[in-house]
Amino acid sequence: MRKNIVIIGGGPAGLEAARAAGRAGAQVTLVSNEGLGGRAGWHSLLPSKVWLTAVDSPIPEADPAAIVGQIKAVKQAWSAQRAAELAALGVQVASGTAVFTDPHTITLTAAAGQQTLTADAFIVASGSVPIFPPAMKPNGKTILAPRFASALDSLPDSVVVVGAGVTGVEFAYLFNRLGLEVTWIIDQFGVLPAFDADTAQALKETLAQRGVKLVEGHMADHIDQTEAGVEVVTTDNGRYPAALAFLAIGRRPDTANLNLEAAGLSLDSGVAAVDVYGRSAQPHIYLVGDVTGAPMIANRGMAQARVAGLHAAGLDPAPFREDTVIAAVYSEPQVAQIGRLNGVGVCTVQAPYTATLKGHLLPQEKAFLKLAYDEKNGRIMGATAVGPHAADALAPVAVALQANLTVSDLMALYGAHPTVSELAFIAARQASILG
Repeated sequence: MRKNIVIIGGGPAGLEAARAAGRAGAQVTLVSNEGLGGRAGWHSLLPSKVWLTAVDSPIPEADPAAIVGQIKAVKQAWSAQRAAELAALGVQVASGTAVFTDPHTITLTAAAGQQTLTADAFIVASGSVPIFPPAMKPNGKTILAPRFASALDSLPDSVVVVGAGVTGVEFAYLFNRLGLEVTWIIDQFGVLPAFDADTAQALKETLAQRGVKLVEGHMADHIDQTEAGVEVVTTDNGRYPAALAFLAIGRRPDTANLNLEAAGLSLDSGVAAVDVYGRSAQPHIYLVGDVTGAPMIANRGMAQARVAGLHAAGLDPAPFREDTVIAAVYSEPQVAQIGRLNGVGVCTVQAPYTATLKGHLLPQEKAFLKLAYDEKNGRIMGATAVGPHAADALAPVAVALQANLTVSDLMALYGAHPTVSELAFIAARQASILG
């Protein structure tokens, strides 16, 4: 029997769920209170990546007005492409805000009024929203957040970046690359606390060598307005003036307005528990993407969403595997990580980028790839990399994890020469020698 599925959220995860369910033959309605692409496409991920791409050349083009215009064009083109793809699959798109009234019903409120939707299954992909302490909130002028990247049509001479997670790293790098004087507030958790310490340290040292001023060990407490712009005050009463403050403190699941309690779901810190198919305590309600908690990255949400979409449509897909998701930071050098790199019985081996000829053709500085494997059976456990195209360098490791390959399997393979794809295979051969 053809399943009727309602998907809440039009970001990367919601779109992937709609594609998967539509291709599986389900009757799909996608509900979104943003244009197709969601917050990621219209306000955060896409705009930031246009900026980062613009400065990726040896001599970056620093024409903010032109970049803002490019962001607008890419947004519209990307959203239109998604709309055409969904239409070809027969997916219905409805604009509005969805609220559960019971486990099998949502009320959709739009400018034209309200309507009620019922379904065999719901997939919640409502994304996340930024966290701002009361004393540090964006004002769109001197205090900005990632969502203002689409309107940053002029640049000041100095900025204080607050936050050292993925977004904080990317914007500290971006502003430094654009020639701004950058002060970077790094709290007691350090740079990229979810990543391998050696990788994060290499990135931090590189940015410091490029002139980024590091303020480490204390959180930002509040921001004062000054005649020249702002002054960020840390918990140890350090004061750091600049023309602009940029906040990248973190995000939380956007579930507050869904009324999930009416659907019979309880939340722990805004997150509902799900199984490997995305099913919640109500088996017909799936949650995918940022609403399932950290790590809040688009490709993780898309991988979850594909599994949920197929399962909700009545198929039997392979379960979602967290360990096969590559987390990437699009600074230069790039940082990427996948799987697990430590724990009992986990061994690691490190290959410098210069182990391959490609490393001598790239601005590699402190670049390396670290491969982790089980010391007993040689099974690949994970990897991290810092350097140009680091995320691409980990693609072979993602395949190895999915296929449960061993060091012996990888050591027999040779990537195209010279490319960064060789690094994982080179590391495997080094591990074999060490073993």
